[in-house]
Amino acid sequence: MNLFEINSDYYSHPDYPLENHLGHSAASFEDILHKEAAWFHDLGKLTREFQSYIQSEGKKSFTTHALESALIFLENKKFELTPEIFAAFYAIIKHHGNLEDTEIYFYNKFQDVDDLEDMYPNLDKRLETICQRLGGLQQPDIEAICDLFGQGDFLSENGLTGIQTYFLIKEVFSRLIFSDKYEAIFKRSYTESTVHHWKKYENNLVTLIASKNNEMADLRNRARQEILDKYQANKNKQIFIIEAPTGIGKTFSALHLALIICQSKGKKKLITALPMTSIIDQTYEEYSAVTGESELLKFHHLTRSKVYGFLHEKERQNETKYFSRQENDFLAMSWSSDNIIVTTFNQLFNLFYSNKNRDLIKFWTIRDSVVIVDEVQAVPRILIRDVAETMTFIATNFNVDFILMSATLPEISRFFPKKLIAQLLDNRYFSLDFNNRYSIRVNPDINQYEGLISEVKSCYQKNSSLLCVVNSKKLSLNVFSDLKDDFEIKKETGELFFLNTNFIPKHRVDIIRNVKKRLEDGLKTLLVSTQVVEAGVDLDFDYGIREFAPLYSMIQTAGRINRENREGMNKTAQLLVTDTIGFCPYHAKDLLKNEVLALFHTEIQENNLLSVLKEYFHIAFDRTSKDYLLKPEMDKLNFETVYAKFSDHFMKEIPLITQVFIEAEKGIYNSFFNRIDDIYDKLQDKNLSLNKKMGYKSQLKDEIKKISQYTINVSEKETEDLQSFHILVPIKVCPHQMVQDESKYSLSRGWLGEETLLINF
Repeated sequence: MNLFEINSDYYSHPDYPLENHLGHSAASFEDILHKEAAWFHDLGKLTREFQSYIQSEGKKSFTTHALESALIFLENKKFELTPEIFAAFYAIIKHHGNLEDTEIYFYNKFQDVDDLEDMYPNLDKRLETICQRLGGLQQPDIEAICDLFGQGDFLSENGLTGIQTYFLIKEVFSRLIFSDKYEAIFKRSYTESTVHHWKKYENNLVTLIASKNNEMADLRNRARQEILDKYQANKNKQIFIIEAPTGIGKTFSALHLALIICQSKGKKKLITALPMTSIIDQTYEEYSAVTGESELLKFHHLTRSKVYGFLHEKERQNETKYFSRQENDFLAMSWSSDNIIVTTFNQLFNLFYSNKNRDLIKFWTIRDSVVIVDEVQAVPRILIRDVAETMTFIATNFNVDFILMSATLPEISRFFPKKLIAQLLDNRYFSLDFNNRYSIRVNPDINQYEGLISEVKSCYQKNSSLLCVVNSKKLSLNVFSDLKDDFEIKKETGELFFLNTNFIPKHRVDIIRNVKKRLEDGLKTLLVSTQVVEAGVDLDFDYGIREFAPLYSMIQTAGRINRENREGMNKTAQLLVTDTIGFCPYHAKDLLKNEVLALFHTEIQENNLLSVLKEYFHIAFDRTSKDYLLKPEMDKLNFETVYAKFSDHFMKEIPLITQVFIEAEKGIYNSFFNRIDDIYDKLQDKNLSLNKKMGYKSQLKDEIKKISQYTINVSEKETEDLQSFHILVPIKVCPHQMVQDESKYSLSRGWLGEETLLINF
């Protein structure tokens, strides 16, 4: 499909023919709508202004091309506004930006012909030149286009509203921006891999599982087989729910199920999303033991780019070079060259709700995939209806099978159409003897700080190891500091550890590693922590104390108590829940305090939690709003508003904060600074080619990801006396001296500012 013959003297990029760029971009997907959008998207580069700009050296003047390209496309379509035509038009006009609130954006842009021509001087002449250079194509009628969009209700009048159009626009936009950037980097069309190794990976997994011979192996195998058998009886469904207690082997069971679905339904990708980066690292290691790393990608904001040596299996003989940093960055951030992705909730849900170019460049990859959503109870209740509605639509319209997993029974199944869902595991596993590792006891009489400290000391004397989790950073530091004084008197400071988000990521990993080693060695250990320890942290304590929190959070903490079901430990292993003592970051409607106190009026063993969990989530969801939060805005194609509302409710609102680099090791700041300053100097070269410039920017991105292991977010007020890191890295620096003298940061207590202690995120 070649829509235009364009003179090879016209360029899209320096010394690169426009016709090649358009043809390769269009050939990247076998979809007629994409091909049309791709052929038109850069026709605006045929203007004299742009050709002069692309071939000039030194200072370059401002020029445009997306608007011109979009107008020519719409004229070619005779101003018809079907959802498909409008999606392509929208994608073309915004392919270098983000999607906006549609009606407002187009009304503001096209409400007045004179305003449009003032904003884009000589627009008529540029359009005339483009059309002449295309062999006399019909020149767009700007006034007619303004009349089309100048009405405030053009969406409803043309039948363009609704979730169908919302996701159609996202998919057309995603394919266009991906193929455009891919072609600009690799100078060729993208070819989707048709080689998959699902059966090989399944065989590897079965072999790995067979090698695990421990007390839990038989039970885990039975549960896994039940999941697979029930899937075979429900193959026609698309949303599969696995509700199972911690320790039943959900990770490998879900992976096994996903690999079978990929084989039986011809899926192209397997995507696993988890709520926290700490869980991702662990899951990635488990997956890599099954799949290797060649087709496996770990992707979140702290990961560094994967190194790719070739694009696809068929290129192995011809492609021997390793790609540049820019090429590696692009392949990773677009999810285009890996068949198995391990990522965060943020990355997955941003595909559905973000309006940002950087997020949507990978939206197209979700089609024909299996998506595992682990710890689904972490989705805020206020968003659960919208998330279920979105998954239902994606499942039925994008050929996606979802596997939703939880250890705390969030009753999410009530929000899906019954014809789509299948429960794959019987709830009896919650009541079996193995699932009797600990008990939970609530004691609301422990409601003062002194009572908490006394209880921690008393319980630690009776147990070899103890975990104390509280709700706020300030309270966690107070508890640790008081205990530290006591431990110093007894000369037992080596037994006490502290963890919260005031530690840089590198130190958090070190603390968890040290605690884990002590626990495995049976050494006396006490850890004071915030919620950061609750999910995905593989620690096994004898006893736990938890400040009152939402029930699912309490049970996450309990999952660190007698985690390995050690012999005889279930008689004494317990999670003791106190009343709220310090600042409580949870809303009352999430706590359901009176209801939980009634449910836990007596001590409850783990294998008796099922009925309690069912009742809790029944109450919780009965009190959840029956209204959608995001869907009305999705129906109106308000892309920017959808993302703003999602972000406001998915992530806690954070006050004014600043990112600070902690120079935890002497000289490490200078090491980072010198490498970044060298990149900065190279970027100042006015004769730098576009490819080299992008390469240096990729190097910068890689350095910033390394720096992130040493950074934390702190109150802006506490950074006024700190110097800036570098002109290219807009963060502050806490020098090593302030770590040594503990004036700002302590290796044992983290960031010490009072303002930051009051910010709970």
